[in-house]
Amino acid sequence: MIGNPPFLSQLATSTSRRRAGAWGGGVYADAAVDFLAMALELTGRSGARLALVLPQSVLSSRDAAPVRAEIDRRARRTWSWWSPDHHFDAAVLVCALVFETTDSGPSGQPEQPGQHSPLGNWTGIVAAGLGIPDVPPLDASGSLGDRATLRANFRDEYYGLVPGVVEGGDGPPLVTCGLIDPGRLLWGARPARFARQELAEPRVTIDRLSPAMQAWAHRKLVPKVLVASQTRVLEAVADPEGTLLPGVPVTTVTPLPLVTDDVTRVVWEIAAVLTSPVATVWAWHQHAGSGLSASAMRVGPRTLAELPWPDGSLDDAVDALWSGDVTRCGRLVDAVYGVDDVELFDWWCRSLPRHDVTPAR
Repeated sequence: MIGNPPFLSQLATSTSRRRAGAWGGGVYADAAVDFLAMALELTGRSGARLALVLPQSVLSSRDAAPVRAEIDRRARRTWSWWSPDHHFDAAVLVCALVFETTDSGPSGQPEQPGQHSPLGNWTGIVAAGLGIPDVPPLDASGSLGDRATLRANFRDEYYGLVPGVVEGGDGPPLVTCGLIDPGRLLWGARPARFARQELAEPRVTIDRLSPAMQAWAHRKLVPKVLVASQTRVLEAVADPEGTLLPGVPVTTVTPLPLVTDDVTRVVWEIAAVLTSPVATVWAWHQHAGSGLSASAMRVGPRTLAELPWPDGSLDDAVDALWSGDVTRCGRLVDAVYGVDDVELFDWWCRSLPRHDVTPAR
């Protein structure tokens, strides 16, 4: 079976179906995901071939995960193609996948030499195409989610903030994704865009917010780490004093109260771990192909909560990050993970943004 199903993004109002697909795709899965699942059913017998051109989001979208799992259970991928450039008439990046159905799942031979990805690794198709290094073996103990709660703001908070966001004043600074670089806060050094405005120093006048949003703001004014959502590398900044308010869709990482009495130290440890080659390459292999552009990944609370936590002391890495030495922090965190990978470290360093801004403390 060969096909090129319609691409209908569920993030666009004109094509949204407002409910899960009939063939296993979630509410936000592109409608092409349902065509993939339906095609698997129609092929029927073992040994049948299925080839489809699909939107890139099929490879990593959370709402497409049930269909990917069913494909992995009943077929093996024999060939794949992906490009960072736009092809055909599609307004989105695309991939082409070929599967062969089996009786017992993906236990046959891997893709032929020269193809993009090992069997069963969907995001690896994009990661390999972009030259993303493999994730090395890690010395880990638990995950980030064992040490912190992770939340992202969405549409309600965005519109709820609009009445209170002003230029200057004495309210808490508003930090958008564009103001977060690895280990560095760019508030006041780079303009921010919010509600169709460009603001040099956006702040939030809390008493202009609704009662519900005032309560939200006070809950967020605690020691935390702020993480940008769509980036080439993970970009996180520490807020140990709890003076910043997150924009949308910034992820807030708040240490759990039972982890330690030294919350400030935990904030810096979390920021250090996120500012490392291991954390970035791990996130790429979870969500390659999820960003709006080929060179960016979209990460959120669920993914970050699963990030393996390094099994060892982070004291030296924290000191490096606090002093503004981002690359040294990354090298030291990798060492705590038990990783000494020159290729990985060099790739991460090449991917870091370049600027000359005083690091946040």
